[in-house]
Amino acid sequence: MKNVLAAALCVAASGAWGQAVTVHTGEHKGFTRLAMVLPSQQGWRLGRTDEGYALALDKPVDLNLSGVWRRIGKQRINGLSHDQGSSMLRVALACSACHATAFEMEPGLIVVDIRDGDAPEGSRFEARLVADRPRPRQPEPKQRDVVALPTSRPERGYDWTTLPRNPDVAPPPPALDAFRDAVLRQLADGAARGVVDMVESLPPAPEMTALPPQMRVQQEPGFVPDPKQPLTAEGRICIPAERLDLASWGTEAPVSEALGLARSGLEGEFDVPDTEAVDRAVRYYLHLGFGAEARQLAQAYSLPAEDRRLYSALSRILDGEPVPGGLLAPMADCDGPAALWALLALPAPRPGQPENAGAALQAFTALPQHLRRTLAPLLLERLERRKDTESIRIVQDALLRADPDPDPETRLLVARQATDGEADLAALAAEGGRGSADATVALADRRLSAGTPIDAPTLVALQALAQERDSAALRRLVVLGLASTGDFEAAFREVAHARSAADELWGWLATTGDDNTLLRHAVLPKDAPHPALPLATRIALADRLTDIGLPELAVRWLGDAATLPDATEAERLAAARAAVADRNAPEVVRLLAGLTGKDADALRARADAQPKRAPSPSEAWAQTQELLTVDHPEEGPLGHGRTLAAQAGDTRARIEALLTGTQVQR
Repeated sequence: MKNVLAAALCVAASGAWGQAVTVHTGEHKGFTRLAMVLPSQQGWRLGRTDEGYALALDKPVDLNLSGVWRRIGKQRINGLSHDQGSSMLRVALACSACHATAFEMEPGLIVVDIRDGDAPEGSRFEARLVADRPRPRQPEPKQRDVVALPTSRPERGYDWTTLPRNPDVAPPPPALDAFRDAVLRQLADGAARGVVDMVESLPPAPEMTALPPQMRVQQEPGFVPDPKQPLTAEGRICIPAERLDLASWGTEAPVSEALGLARSGLEGEFDVPDTEAVDRAVRYYLHLGFGAEARQLAQAYSLPAEDRRLYSALSRILDGEPVPGGLLAPMADCDGPAALWALLALPAPRPGQPENAGAALQAFTALPQHLRRTLAPLLLERLERRKDTESIRIVQDALLRADPDPDPETRLLVARQATDGEADLAALAAEGGRGSADATVALADRRLSAGTPIDAPTLVALQALAQERDSAALRRLVVLGLASTGDFEAAFREVAHARSAADELWGWLATTGDDNTLLRHAVLPKDAPHPALPLATRIALADRLTDIGLPELAVRWLGDAATLPDATEAERLAAARAAVADRNAPEVVRLLAGLTGKDADALRARADAQPKRAPSPSEAWAQTQELLTVDHPEEGPLGHGRTLAAQAGDTRARIEALLTGTQVQR
């Protein structure tokens, strides 16, 4: 192995790369490392700048920074920049108590470490870097015999050009250039991550042991700073539980006293904000469920951006507002409270992203009762969209178990989600007082959605609430309530103010409206467009019109007659029922072509058993005109005469048949 590394370095040093130099990075305990392999050995300097440090090279080099953030975070380094064609790499620091060191591991292999803690006293890297004047190389001493040999490793590494060479060794062939570059890049990458170390002699082989907990073996090996820190499926660090522990952010003191104490110490001497006191006050607001107040306080006193972003997301969830950004949403598969707040922040599950419902429910049950009541409606809505009935039951039990005598709001919340909660809703509505109006609305919505009419007092209550609250949902219930009581005239007048109820209103008309009401609303002028209704509603209207003897009008609700054979099976069967009622057997055959089943066979049998329908006077006149209109071929007078003589008998017979089978209408 020693010979291979040495050979690779020697081969790499003997030629130029001819491409941009890649900056490799690695995260280690106590420091962050940058490493790069230059095409050739040259002088370099590391010194202080306004934003941190800068590495200046004697010769301009193009640096490739595209992959620097793959293996490091921004705990110590906030930014890396390099102007193309320049000789300086700028390092912006994200930490105040850290310093930089640099060394040349091998000729051309430069390593820069950003380490925790203050710089050592007298560090040469703390000097101000003058970037506009590169330091010239020191001239070689004329008399080498008077220069003392260094007792330690020189700052710029050993000079490999002084090593004795074997003149008989031929230069490497060009075919090895790609191999040389690949080996050198891998060595630099390994040195940056701390998994490769250049040594004079190989150490003894270690005994085979299990991998340390901070090491990961995968397609791209690397390190994590803390093996106990849980990660999401995307590799993000889960938000720690203590940063989401709203239950512990309160006090045992009464709210009136605690609020005053929380706000009294926000500013210290000379009106300087106390960051810790502001943080405690914001957390106490969140514990109480005061989302807007917590968000306003965090912004007014300029808490750290990371904390302010988290508090803003929590406060918007408490206030029932959408959560912008992607701070909480990726935490859905974490363990602990992060899963709960991610579930509350996501209206619908993300495709392919797992969700830890168990951890979310565990965090919900650990909240104080007042926060459970605040978050329960939103959580139940999220779970209902996910069709998670078991989790819905657990949330309901958590609300009722903590309070043996729940208040009306809690009873209403549980009754809305329960499949058998109609009796509880009716009881709450009859009790009056707090929550009775919402119970009336929930009860009416449940009954009307199931197709059950509501009584007159409930309809009057809905109309009053719609005037009071000016809600689109209440206007929809008013329209459907009018239809359920049979007042379709008023319902069609009110639907102009509740367009969302139009489809359901037509459904009520098709199923419960009487014949007179159906004729007033479902029989439209011939040139009037029909409303775009759901397929089931259109078929129900067509069947009603067929049953009362208007098959021609029924077909209009099913679409164009020419395209009906290409429509759905339900539409074709409905049109065939109308054709049977119209005693139009050929149309029945055309509509049912290719259909099988009991319904299609029954319609065919009914059409075959019917007597042939005599054409109407208008149809007979049209057919007569068609027969009397004869195309005359261009064959001269003699050919024209023969054609008329040949068709005269057939025409006369067909006219007589039409006149015989047509009854004159008086």
